Amino acid sequence: MLDFALPGTLKVIVYPPTWKQAADKEKYFPINDADGYLSDPDKSSTLNFVMVDCYNDGTIPAANVLQSLAADTTVVICLSSTNDHAMPSVRRMFVELQEQKVQNPVVVIVDSNWQTTDEHLIHYATEAGALLLDGFGDGVCFGMTGKSYEQASSASSDTSGRNYLSNTSVEQFVNATAFSILQATRTRISKTEYISCPSCGRTLFDLQETTAKIRSVTHHLKGVKIAIMGCIVNGPGEMADADFGYVGSGVGKITLYKGKEVVKRNVESEVAVEELINILKENGAWVEPV
Repeated sequence: MLDFALPGTLKVIVYPPTWKQAADKEKYFPINDADGYLSDPDKSSTLNFVMVDCYNDGTIPAANVLQSLAADTTVVICLSSTNDHAMPSVRRMFVELQEQKVQNPVVVIVDSNWQTTDEHLIHYATEAGALLLDGFGDGVCFGMTGKSYEQASSASSDTSGRNYLSNTSVEQFVNATAFSILQATRTRISKTEYISCPSCGRTLFDLQETTAKIRSVTHHLKGVKIAIMGCIVNGPGEMADADFGYVGSGVGKITLYKGKEVVKRNVESEVAVEELINILKENGAWVEPV
C-alpha cells in the first residue's frame, strides 16, 4: 500500500489481499486470475482486472467461466501467454472471446525477457503492436521478467557493446514505449506525429537536421501530424494524410502545405520553419509550449 495520497486521477492495481486493506476503494482496484475472482465474494463494485492465460498449457478457460466474466460489466480481462510465441496464442484467445460474444474491455499484457533496449522494443512491438493493428485490445501492460529488470536497472551505460538503457529508469522506458506503440497503432494519440521520407538523391535539404529542428519546436502539439518530405516529386503523395507538410521544392526552397493544399510556395529554407509555425497558428493548431 502506498504511504501517500494518490494525486489527481491516478489509480493503482493491486492483488486482492492488498486491495482489501485499502481504505479508499476508489483509488485501488484488484487483479486476480479467473478462478480466484469468481470464487472471491469480495469484489470491487467499480472495476476488477482478471488475468487469463492463453493456451499456456494448451487450454483456455471453460466456456462457462468466460460467460461468467462476460456477465460482469466491472471486469477488465487481461490476456497474456508464457508460450515462446505468445502473440499467436493471445490472438487465438481474442478470436475465442469474439466467438463467445465476450465484450469486456481487454488489456494485452507483455513481459519481456530480453536484454537490450532494441530487443525489448522489438518484443513489445511484435507481441502487442501486431494485435493492436488488427483491432484487438483496449490497452497494454508492459513489464520485464525479474532477470531482465535487474539487468536493465543496474546497467547505466553501454559498456559492453550492447544497447542498454541509459539516462532513464526502466519504468520511464517502458512507459514511453507503451505510449509510442499506442500512437503508432492509432490506439491512443498522445504526442505530435511526424511523417518523413527515407531520403534519396532528389532530397533538397538535410532531412535529418531539418526534421530535428521541426521536432524541437513542435513536439508539444498533441495529435498534430506534420510531414517533412525531401522533394516535390513523391512528397505530396506520401504525406497525403498529414495535417501540415514541409516539402523541398528546389535548392533552398520549401513549399508548405495544409493537408493536401499548398499554402506557401518557394519559401526560403532559412525561414521555412518559422513560416510553418505561422501556418500552424493561423489554423488553430498551435499552442504555446509550457
